[in-house]
Amino acid sequence: MTTFQKTTLKQLTLLLGLFVFMVPATAQQGTQIKRYPIESAKVTYQVHSPEGTGTTVLFFDQYGRRESKHETLQKNGKTIKDRLTLLNNGKAYSIDLLTNQGQDVSQATGMAMQMVAGAGGNDLSKTGKQMLEAMGGRKTGSQQFLGKNCEKWEVNMMGRTTILIWQGIPLKTETSVMGIKSVEQATNVQTGLTFADANFEPPAGVNIEKQQLPVGMEMSDEDRQEMEKLKNMSYADFRKMVLQDDPNMKEEDIKQAYQVMKQMSKMIK
Repeated sequence: MTTFQKTTLKQLTLLLGLFVFMVPATAQQGTQIKRYPIESAKVTYQVHSPEGTGTTVLFFDQYGRRESKHETLQKNGKTIKDRLTLLNNGKAYSIDLLTNQGQDVSQATGMAMQMVAGAGGNDLSKTGKQMLEAMGGRKTGSQQFLGKNCEKWEVNMMGRTTILIWQGIPLKTETSVMGIKSVEQATNVQTGLTFADANFEPPAGVNIEKQQLPVGMEMSDEDRQEMEKLKNMSYADFRKMVLQDDPNMKEEDIKQAYQVMKQMSKMIK
C-alpha cells in the first residue's frame, strides 16, 4: 500500500463524519445548498464519555450555512476541552478556547464541499444518509425523542453506533467500542430563532492561523491517479492491500472500509 493510499483511506473514514452532518454550505452554481431542512435551530447536548462529561451547544441559521458549535468537557473537576467551531457561508474556523488559538480551516472544508457537489445533490441531509449507508449503516425505524419523531440509524463499523436524527440533526448518538460507551444526547431543542452576525465570527483576542491541507488531501495529478486506482480496485485486491498493512483487521471491517472507499472516491473530481 502506498503512503498516499494509507493516508487517503484513513482520511476518507475520518471525513465521513464531516460529510454526514458538518459540511459547511456555500453557493454552488447559483444554488444555495441547505445543510438542514429547517432554517434555524439551537440544540443543547449532554456528553458522557470515557474522556469526561460535558456539554455541547449547537445553533445555526440560513439552513445551516452559518453554524456555531461549542464543546466543553470536564474530568476530575478540570476543563480539558473548550472548543468552538464556526461555519459562515464558506468560512470555517476551529478554535481552542483554552489557549485562544484557532485555525482557519476554510480550505479543507471547501474541498469537502467540492466533493459533496461531485456527489450530485444539494440536499446534504440526504447525502449524509447516503454516507451512513456507505459505512454499512441502515435505518432501523423511528423513535420519539424530546417529542420529536426521529429516524433511528445503526452503524456497525469499528464498534456500534446508534443515531437518532431529526430534520438532519443528530439528537442522540450512542457509541460502543469494545464495551466502552459514549453518549451525546440533546436536552433541549429550539427552532425559529435569530442570531447576531457576531455569533459566527471568531471571538476577539483569538489568534487565527490558516491551516494547510493535510498531506494526502492536496489533489495533485499523481494523487488523482492513485485515487482512480482505488476507485476501480476490486474487493479482492483491496482486501489484500489492507491485510498487508493490518493483518488483524476483521473481514466485516474490511468490507465496510471498501464500501466507504468506493463511495467517497466517486466524489473526487
